[in-house]
Amino acid sequence: MKGILKVSGRVVYLVLTSLTIIVAGKGNVFLGDPIGITYLVLWNLWWTVTFLGRRQGSETRYDKRQRALVLALSLISVPWLIIAPPWEYSNFDGPIARDGILSYAGLMMFAIGILVQAIAMCQLRGSYTVRLGVQPEQRLVTGGLYRIVRHPGYLSYLLSIAGIGLAMCSLLTFLLLFIVIIFLVKRIHEEEKMLIAEFEGRYAEYMKRTKRLIPFIY
Repeated sequence: MKGILKVSGRVVYLVLTSLTIIVAGKGNVFLGDPIGITYLVLWNLWWTVTFLGRRQGSETRYDKRQRALVLALSLISVPWLIIAPPWEYSNFDGPIARDGILSYAGLMMFAIGILVQAIAMCQLRGSYTVRLGVQPEQRLVTGGLYRIVRHPGYLSYLLSIAGIGLAMCSLLTFLLLFIVIIFLVKRIHEEEKMLIAEFEGRYAEYMKRTKRLIPFIY
């Protein structure tokens, strides 16, 4: 019964957010635009991948310091992403040109972000969690995408938001991206302190071989 309610809640979320995006994007105008309909499909795919691959995780001492910040960011970013991008796309002509090469590049970036997220989730095998902490019997993953960067899940989130900003030509989304980057840099700092403490020398050695988010740069 609990599983059915959980799935039902997620389906309701997808339906309600999709309807809100359509309304914010002026209804049939948004649905009649190839970029608009592709964006809507990618939005639903993004959240479906998130629902399938992300776990809540167990409460830990590391999570307590981050819980309020994560909740605050979620309460800000989710409504922001639902409403602002389609509203800007359908109501303004500039300063970024709509329905052009940047919009299609943004859709591609959004799709790549979703793909990176799905792969990262699969490679962590159930340890991809909302709560900050090392789960029981969790192993240190250093292969696959984790051989390239230490935090491909966070990278996927940044790619997706940047892709949304370009696809919808949304300056408000780029403002949100700036806020998210500040949050993620802080969270990564806390997460890596935790991983060094939990995995000791193995994680410290892993850090020497890889960058945090951007290959060869950062």
